[in-house]
Amino acid sequence: MFIFVRCVLFVNGQPFLVVSVAGIEIARLEISLQVALTLIALGIPICS
Repeated sequence: MFIFVRCVLFVNGQPFLVVSVAGIEIARLEISLQVALTLIALGIPICS
């Protein structure tokens, strides 16, 4: 079983980290804007 960080999602300006297992979303973790920007800079995409 592999857990993947799928993307960074913004809801009303609040960033969330979307986590999935086997292609199924299992969690949206609230993160700070600084962490979100760092993850985006490291190549994690923004959810569309």
